[in-house]
Amino acid sequence: MGITLLRIAIREERPYVQYGVAPVFEKDSKPDSMPSRHTASAFIIAMTMLQFNMWAGILYLFIAVMISVSRVCAGVHYVRDVIVGALIAILCGIVFLFLI
Repeated sequence: MGITLLRIAIREERPYVQYGVAPVFEKDSKPDSMPSRHTASAFIIAMTMLQFNMWAGILYLFIAVMISVSRVCAGVHYVRDVIVGALIAILCGIVFLFLI
């Protein structure tokens, strides 16, 4: 929910809207590009897995990176959107690691 509230506050247009190109996936676009929720979700899952199984966590981190790259390649996020989403999730994962 924090990522969604941050997106509402920032209101960044998606790359395909800003540059006037057709999106890879049809979407009713709102100005909500920053940060990437898909990326944040993938990285928080990976961080959780790391706490229980290092090898599974590393695999999930690789998958999270692939999801991030796909979001940029599809034109629905800028590189900074996925970096910020990943950093938020990684920081949350580290904080929760010390709380548990």
